[in-house]
Amino acid sequence: MKKTQLIIGISILLSSCGNHNDEPIEEKNTTHQLTGIWHKYKTVIISGKDNTILQSYEHSKCEKESIHEFKNNNKYYLTTFVMNFSTNQCKQSGTTEQLPYNYIPTNKLLDIDGEKYYLNKLTNQDMELQEYDYYDQNGDGQKDKKIDYYRK
Repeated sequence: MKKTQLIIGISILLSSCGNHNDEPIEEKNTTHQLTGIWHKYKTVIISGKDNTILQSYEHSKCEKESIHEFKNNNKYYLTTFVMNFSTNQCKQSGTTEQLPYNYIPTNKLLDIDGEKYYLNKLTNQDMELQEYDYYDQNGDGQKDKKIDYYRK
């Protein structure tokens, strides 16, 4: 009986030591996990009526290089890159914008200088932001959903 209990105890201990880097995080760690540099790589528009995908597109090379940085002092920095067609290279467009942000965990709402987003998903590597109040893109009388996908 003692051997069986020991084996069960060791099994439970070993199974709880896995690497869960890409699992959704708990609310108390959200702000900590949000901090860092993110790159937007894809946008999807979903019907508010029946959840079908209306549009999905990958962002251009330079848009993917743009930097969305959240710091732990509630500052958001956006550095935008655009294509320089004479050199065929990405170049920084203007200066880096610095904006305040606030995360409200009760409704998973991220407010970046008045622009609001639902934080649909946040892991160590991936983030999904849904625009708070998107318009009716397909004209069916229901507001649609715009979701931007980011990677660290």
